[in-house]
Amino acid sequence: MKITVLNGSPKGDYSITIQTVRFIEKHNSQHSFTYLNVGQSIKAYEKDFSGAEAALKNADLILFSYPVYTFIVPSQLHRFIELIKESGIDLSGKYVSQISTS
Repeated sequence: MKITVLNGSPKGDYSITIQTVRFIEKHNSQHSFTYLNVGQSIKAYEKDFSGAEAALKNADLILFSYPVYTFIVPSQLHRFIELIKESGIDLSGKYVSQISTS
């Protein structure tokens, strides 16, 4: 299974949430994981969404990974979701889940 992880944490690779996902990856090596550091790179995705679009289209499972600071997703991840909608990408037929930490 091809899994695209949308890391919504502004801390990027230092996020506790992404470390949880990496633990899951370590114990599920039969699946391929692609990571998009949405929280750190949202300005770049606003300028060029093509790399993210390709990763989303290629995924069998989209995993939203983010910390919960104030009972909602970080604003960068919220903006990324808006960019998905604006791009018109059809995600029907894909599995989607989330992992969050607080």
